[in-house]
Amino acid sequence: MIFSKIAISLIVALLLLSIFMSNLLNLIATDHNFYIEDRDGGINFTKYIGNKYNSVGSSPKNLIWFLQISDIHISIFRDPGRISQFQQFCDSTVKKVKPLVVLATGDLTDAKAKDNLGSSQVKTEWVYYYNIIKESGVTDDTVWLDIRGNHDNFNIKALNDQANYFRNYSVQGSLRPKSYVHIDESNGVKVAFMGIDACPEPGLRRPFNFIGVLDTREQQNIAKLYAEAKDKADHIVWFGHYPTSCIVMLDKEPEKMNLRKMIGESHSSQAYLCGHLHSMGGLVPFMYTKQKAGYLELELGDWKDNRLYRLVAIDHGHLSFIDQKHNVWPLVLVTNPKNARYLMPGREPLALSLASTHVRILAFSDVNIKTVEISFEKVHWMACYNVEGPLYVAQWTPSLYKEGLHNMYVRVVDELDKEAFIEHPFSLDGTIINFPVTPRILLMLDAGVVFQAVFSTLLILNVVPLVIMRITKQPPQPGRSFHQRMIRRMWLLSKVDRIFYPIVLYALYLPFGPWSIGELIDGHIGVIFAWGILIKGSFLPEPFTYIYGGVQLMFVQIPLILVLAQTLDYYLAEQYTRGYKRVVKHFPFILLLSVQLLLAYFFWLEYGTLSFIIGPLRTWSVPLSILLWYKTMTLPPDVCRKLLRLYEPTSQAPL
Repeated sequence: MIFSKIAISLIVALLLLSIFMSNLLNLIATDHNFYIEDRDGGINFTKYIGNKYNSVGSSPKNLIWFLQISDIHISIFRDPGRISQFQQFCDSTVKKVKPLVVLATGDLTDAKAKDNLGSSQVKTEWVYYYNIIKESGVTDDTVWLDIRGNHDNFNIKALNDQANYFRNYSVQGSLRPKSYVHIDESNGVKVAFMGIDACPEPGLRRPFNFIGVLDTREQQNIAKLYAEAKDKADHIVWFGHYPTSCIVMLDKEPEKMNLRKMIGESHSSQAYLCGHLHSMGGLVPFMYTKQKAGYLELELGDWKDNRLYRLVAIDHGHLSFIDQKHNVWPLVLVTNPKNARYLMPGREPLALSLASTHVRILAFSDVNIKTVEISFEKVHWMACYNVEGPLYVAQWTPSLYKEGLHNMYVRVVDELDKEAFIEHPFSLDGTIINFPVTPRILLMLDAGVVFQAVFSTLLILNVVPLVIMRITKQPPQPGRSFHQRMIRRMWLLSKVDRIFYPIVLYALYLPFGPWSIGELIDGHIGVIFAWGILIKGSFLPEPFTYIYGGVQLMFVQIPLILVLAQTLDYYLAEQYTRGYKRVVKHFPFILLLSVQLLLAYFFWLEYGTLSFIIGPLRTWSVPLSILLWYKTMTLPPDVCRKLLRLYEPTSQAPL
């Protein structure tokens, strides 16, 4: 019978896991895209673009390129190299590459205090940003399109707040303070750059400023700009600071605006370029995916720590890109044939590559390029010749590679013998390379839903086991393994009313009651809940609160249950132990209390004294823990007698 219960439980668990994995894989699938859903529209669009560009040969026509830089984080308190090397980027890199535009996708300044916890706009940082761009003269020959990130919105009461230095110390802020569109026609290519500003209003101090928000007014503004872009451009490149996974639509009605749906609605939308996630601290260096609507979403690693920037080209309707470290030369991008991983059926005239006559490569360096060579088997190398500017071409026979995946190798050497070597996979029959799972999860799921799921799971782990043990009359079988001892200790703890009810009620309070009341913006009192923030008569659906509460549950509340259970076990086993031995046994609680005090101290630095005092989440949990620990150590005699009748010592077993 026991075996049957275990088998049934295992089958149910595997079934639930398989359902979860099936749903997850469906959410992050990239093989059923907009082109498949609307094949006729895709064929019509690519036929139109293909006829417009006619054929891919050696001509420099129908080719543009531009740069992206993100998360610059200019700071007066740390890493002066961000400023000096950003100046080099403007003075040297931009002038060598000569892009059509430069997209600066948010977090232009750091806006963090010297202690790295407080946050507010620092005018000097904005002056550095403004002066570098102005004095470099970079805007004389290219268009600089900057937009705000969450750091540029710290502690901003409203868009017209004097502390919103983006209005006066950026290139676009004075005329385009929020979302905007810039349309350019150059070298036969009509492209619209759609900038999405999802900074919430008002802008809170960190950390509750992680998720972007598009309210009804901004949604309407974007829809209007998008209609203009579709009418006037053949290609649309979207850019913003937040990935689409980190943007919440406020007051969204069913069937109304959905940003991903809007981006993918027209076949002319090719990519959404963003930053914000900093490549997860370098753990996901290539955070790219193709959304279900068929366009690319490309997160760029930060300038702040990694000094990265991106080169993007649209060549005869094909969008290609490469991310590059600052001051690493040569910079090389193959535009035909396009990288197989980033093919977009229905959005690019892919048939032009199969009919093309030349391989096309963009090659840049801070000195003259000496040689550009290609090979398809790394044995025989073929020289490319320069057509104009950075464009190098070589004749080829694409019919030899018309089926399956192939690799082309590119070697570029400049006159200082600096070398770049590129392995370039391509296909001419639509064969693609799948994107890795991790970037698909980060860019295709909804961060708010994930944060809420994590918080809910931790809340369940905090409450449900204790409740089940509370209603279970039969004590667990004693054993020597750690989990057996701990289950028995928790079962015993669940029988103590003065411990059980405060722990459970506090956990149940977290999803509903306020976590803190304080000055979330200078001069304005706000209230933090799990499900959002109320301030200045506005509701901000900031899902990052769930992660903040999840930290409390993971590193405070759940460990507190385990520590109290162990303390109760020691108390019942050795009530008369004194001195050093008892202090050592209470070291886990001392460590836990230190963690709580540290978290409360950080919260005080972030939001001030009032938030610290009226802070049920961080501050009030400290005296609650101390009280519960004290009550565990001072149980009344009648409670002890009741527990001792159920008790078999586990503390003598090795931990």
